[in-house]
Amino acid sequence: MKWIKCQVNEENKRSFSKAQEGWGQLRHCAGFIGQIGGWNRNEPCEAGILSVWKDLLCYRRFMQHQHDEIFAKSDQGSTYTNISVDIQYRNNGHYGFFEQRDIAASG
Repeated sequence: MKWIKCQVNEENKRSFSKAQEGWGQLRHCAGFIGQIGGWNRNEPCEAGILSVWKDLLCYRRFMQHQHDEIFAKSDQGSTYTNISVDIQYRNNGHYGFFEQRDIAASG
């Protein structure tokens, strides 16, 4: 599972939501199960997105071969000020975190 949190300025919320539609291309990626997202009621400028993958290998292949193209086409990077990503995976019946990062938007 991949949990994404984005900080979005009020004036960019509509653009962010529109750009999020570009991620519909995920349905063509091997191992992608589904995605859901919305706005945090307690912090209205925070978007949360939960993405579910069959396994870590499918997710890694997506990140290596398809993520950057979808991201560039969506132009979503210009719509948020900060993003954090957490990856939870299961290995031999145990759960752990694969990746955790906070990234400030460049624009």
